[in-house]
Amino acid sequence: MPVEINFPRDSTLKETNRILRSLAPLAVQLDGTPEGYKRVMRRWFIDNGALEADKDALTELCKKWYTVTRVPWHGWTAFAQPDVTAVTTGTRGGDNSRLSCTPSTDTVAGRDDYAGHPLFAVVDCNFVVDGESGEPKITAIDGITENFQRYSPNHFVGVLRMSGYEYQQEYEREYRIGYSSLRSVNVKEIEPLDEAIMFNGGGVRPFVVHAKYLNHTVGGKLTSYAGVIPTAYNISHNSMQELAKATGTGYSGTTTADDAFLKLMMVIKYASLTLDGILQGCCVNNYQFAAAESESGVRRVILTAEQAANFEVGMGVLIGDYTSSTDRNDAGMYSATGQEGAIITAIEPKGENVAIYVDTAGTFGTTAATTYISTFHWSNGSCDGVLGNDGSPKNCTSGKYPAKLQGIEYMPGGYEVICDAILKYYQDESGTYWAEPYVCRDSAKQATSITEDYKPSGVRYKQPSAANWCYIRKLALKKGVYMPVDIEGEGSSTYTCDAWYTLANDSSSANELLLRCYLGSGVGLAGVSGGSGNNGLGFARWFIVGRLSPNGKRGEWAA
Repeated sequence: MPVEINFPRDSTLKETNRILRSLAPLAVQLDGTPEGYKRVMRRWFIDNGALEADKDALTELCKKWYTVTRVPWHGWTAFAQPDVTAVTTGTRGGDNSRLSCTPSTDTVAGRDDYAGHPLFAVVDCNFVVDGESGEPKITAIDGITENFQRYSPNHFVGVLRMSGYEYQQEYEREYRIGYSSLRSVNVKEIEPLDEAIMFNGGGVRPFVVHAKYLNHTVGGKLTSYAGVIPTAYNISHNSMQELAKATGTGYSGTTTADDAFLKLMMVIKYASLTLDGILQGCCVNNYQFAAAESESGVRRVILTAEQAANFEVGMGVLIGDYTSSTDRNDAGMYSATGQEGAIITAIEPKGENVAIYVDTAGTFGTTAATTYISTFHWSNGSCDGVLGNDGSPKNCTSGKYPAKLQGIEYMPGGYEVICDAILKYYQDESGTYWAEPYVCRDSAKQATSITEDYKPSGVRYKQPSAANWCYIRKLALKKGVYMPVDIEGEGSSTYTCDAWYTLANDSSSANELLLRCYLGSGVGLAGVSGGSGNNGLGFARWFIVGRLSPNGKRGEWAA
């Protein structure tokens, strides 16, 4: 293996020194803790006029802040090549070798050595996308400006952070996934985070923003705010494009860049190809029970104590009457709550049984044995009480709860659909069948078929001999796409521990990319790397959700 020296090149020492000189007034106060970082950030922004700033001025302040606080950091995680070993864990290297991370819950703060470092520190914000440039604009910052809104559909909640540089290096016996605050490290494969590449001119923005919450559709438009259940039933690759365009010029649904960032943070912060047994997300919460008692004019369902033990305050549910099926797509199963569902507000004893109260607008009646209550997607903001940037509300490994990673909530109980890419199935000249995401980097040109604006990602896998769940052995990171390239894994305890459903021997399909899992997938299949590529672009069901993204317009990186 070639020997690498983890030092900046001589040509970048001047850049590093300039950055350090700019940082000098702040350096003494940045103590490496998240509290210290936020304290200094707040003081700097207020001293520089943030309280009176409009979105353009505040965005410029963000650019300056993430420039003057950019100090050298270069680390990676090395994993054995799949034919060497099937272990899920990697070896930390460079600046990453000195750090460690464990997720938090609402009551227990885990260890996060990254949280106070400028490259990894996060803060919630409100954002919009500028219709002309396609660039995200920051309109408010939590804890700094007075106009930050978390519970309003008219204010998009994002997670703001410094942009960085990512790469994947291949060696005979291992490969490395790396991250750096500077481009100028001795790694030829290094590229900016794809979402940091500006659409006009291809420059690199000093910050990036990702939507914090899943979408809850309001007035035919996408949102990102807390206190509501993510919209499902009518969400697909195609419908998300319509919703994004209605939201405004430049907006998109979830992009491959948004997805890649989560996976990158997983391998850097946890030195693991999987978060199974670490930070599971909601994939084991599939329950449906018939009412134990009949009532009228209520906002509750009575269950036995044993049944009620599966429900919690804050959980999303569907309530309705059985007609012909308990499939949540059947209209009867949501006749009381509607497709938007309802949030559990209280759980109280009622004699030997238990009452599950919900927040429906009106009352409804229940009939014993035929009215059903079904678990649904957790509401946005369920992870807001977690004592750290990563974690789940009560238990990080049970599979019952949603999760957040670097402040971004995910896996609330539904697959998340990708909107800037289409999975193309094809056969090459040698007769080999492949599946490869084709990506459109301009949200205005996203389409319901693969057009000339969609380019091959270069990240592809061979189709198996039969359509099935296949366990992922390896992912590849290239130009903002971080997807499976080897799906010949041995099972749910090796490599990524996550599965991918794929077609086989297919030379013409163009399908939507569904990420991670739904609430009934189970730990064996579900995870950050998992997903499905076997459904058409208009496929929509109760178990598919979407996300607003400010990263739909991205430029091309020219090294």
